[in-house]
Amino acid sequence: MNYVYIHFTTLFTSEECVNEYNNIDDEYNAHQSGGRIINLNNETVLFSLGDFRSRYRAQTENSIFGKILKINKKNKSYEIISMGHRNPQGLFYNEDENFLLEAEHGPQGGDEINVIKLDFNTIQNFGWAISSYGEHYGGKNAPENKNKYEKYPLHKSHSEHGFIEPLKYFNPSIGISQIIGLDNEYQYVVASLKAHSLYFFEYNYNNKKNNFNIVKKLDIGERIRDMIYYNNKLYLYLEDTASLAEISFN
Repeated sequence: MNYVYIHFTTLFTSEECVNEYNNIDDEYNAHQSGGRIINLNNETVLFSLGDFRSRYRAQTENSIFGKILKINKKNKSYEIISMGHRNPQGLFYNEDENFLLEAEHGPQGGDEINVIKLDFNTIQNFGWAISSYGEHYGGKNAPENKNKYEKYPLHKSHSEHGFIEPLKYFNPSIGISQIIGLDNEYQYVVASLKAHSLYFFEYNYNNKKNNFNIVKKLDIGERIRDMIYYNNKLYLYLEDTASLAEISFN
């Protein structure tokens, strides 16, 4: 890489915008933005977008918000591969079996790990903001939430309403962030902000029964914003002390 001269060009942009002041639900949250980018192959990147608390957009197919996008790096075209996401923070691509693991923040409860199949010809729908195992902030008994639950009921089933169930959900929320695969087959780890922990789990994509199992929770003591796995080590990006941490598996 030439560090003296780095030339940036626009890879993706959209005319659609969530306005902070002029929107249907009179809510806006800049932190509910997603924003994970990973390579699918040499020509394609995947990009996650949250709904910015403009909830209806997650169930609107011609909106980019609340979606996972597949973007061609050469011609800059894009397509939606999944929808019904709230705030997708983590993406991991399993190249051998051609699927994605996606991690997203729920509202008050209901953080999710989802499996996105990449051999589907239709957009996969994960239900937000119609179904969720969390609640709107303040819950069902809060007077200010009455209209919100009428529009976005947060049903406690995805499949009964035509959506895909999460592989795993967390109640209470752990503040889920990045998710990655390890060297050992079926071994993964997901990080958390609120819980200050790593969750090591096993998942067998081809085994449809009892295919998810958390094997260890490791308390780190800080918010873990991001992580990478390299040379049998985990490198953690910690928020509270603005520092890096290394975990060795040797």
